[in-house]
Amino acid sequence: MSLSHEELRAADSVGDTDGCDISSLLEMLGCVTDRRSRRGRVHGLVLVLAASLVAVLGGASNFRQIADQVADFPRSLLRRLGARWCYFRGEFRWPSEKTIRLVLTNIDAGQLDAAAGAWLRRHAKPEADGTLAVAIDGKVLRGAWTDDNEQFTLFSAMIHERGVTIAQVQVPAGTNEITQVKALLDTVSAHAGERVVVTMDAAHTQRDTAEYLVAERGFTYVMTVKGNQPTLLESVFATCLPLVKTEPHHMVEERGHGRVNRWSTWVTEANGIDFPYLRTAGCIRRETFNLAEERISKEYAWIITGSPADEGGITCAEHLHELVRKHWGIENKSHYVRDTTWREDAHQAYIGSGPQTMATLRNIAAGLIRLSGVDAIKRTTEWISRNPLRALAIIATHRNGDHLT
Repeated sequence: MSLSHEELRAADSVGDTDGCDISSLLEMLGCVTDRRSRRGRVHGLVLVLAASLVAVLGGASNFRQIADQVADFPRSLLRRLGARWCYFRGEFRWPSEKTIRLVLTNIDAGQLDAAAGAWLRRHAKPEADGTLAVAIDGKVLRGAWTDDNEQFTLFSAMIHERGVTIAQVQVPAGTNEITQVKALLDTVSAHAGERVVVTMDAAHTQRDTAEYLVAERGFTYVMTVKGNQPTLLESVFATCLPLVKTEPHHMVEERGHGRVNRWSTWVTEANGIDFPYLRTAGCIRRETFNLAEERISKEYAWIITGSPADEGGITCAEHLHELVRKHWGIENKSHYVRDTTWREDAHQAYIGSGPQTMATLRNIAAGLIRLSGVDAIKRTTEWISRNPLRALAIIATHRNGDHLT
């Protein structure tokens, strides 16, 4: 069940929020190992993580802002998140900034990522035709650095249509994201009868990646071919070049911002091209015109995929066009949102697992907002910041018996 802003507003009253079942989220967070010593432990790990997530849903972008928001949480919200009652103070106890910082920088961030990704994956449904299209891409956290004084890079997988991140791993120092495809996608599962297609940029057009996706996981792939694979590029170019001289198999034209963009797509069987499990080659031509129909630019993208090009297949020209264009949604729906809503690149996080944990909390927050049917991420965080109880309608799996996602 998707919620509009009007429906979310109706959940503002305490009575409505009392009907929000957040047990599933708390159970997921409880799967993460608490590395702290039992001695002197005041606040449970689930409380710290859940409270931090609610603060991030309210727009908190760093440890101090999280602590400030948590300190202002109403009594009823702290109770729902699992805070302990202090009989001496006559109030629920909440974690301090020091506690939040220590927990988030010392937690097993990989374990949290795996648990959160699997949890979001269970709630995200495939497209109407049973296809789950997943984009994979890396992001450098410009304000964070590793212990070896190298840039901190995270590699993530996002569902195209939903814009929900369902897997994320840190790229180890001294290597790159190309080596982390298996580590990333090993946690991504396919539901019964579901087809999973993984889209990626040219850097991931690798034989080992194709072998892993098809032979080991039963997925298929859509890859862009560029100069990093010169022999493959030459073969795809030779196969598709005759097509470009014919009428496109699919064409889309869009007008806006004082220009006209036109995408023309051709597909053909990839006979004779040496690449694992390759069945279809394609070409997408993008042309940009001004309003006087004068062409400003023209560029070609050469595409390969492991799915057949027959009509009705997921890589017929229309679907191939959609998959390639929606792949770059990971930049707009994930990377851009984390930078503009939570100012991720400005967060100076250097210690331990802090950078990855904060990125995971942002992924969960954005994913939950989208799964509730709302796309205005920034506006929703501002709405929650004015009344943190509103977060309960976002993080709940059930409200008065209705499944939110």
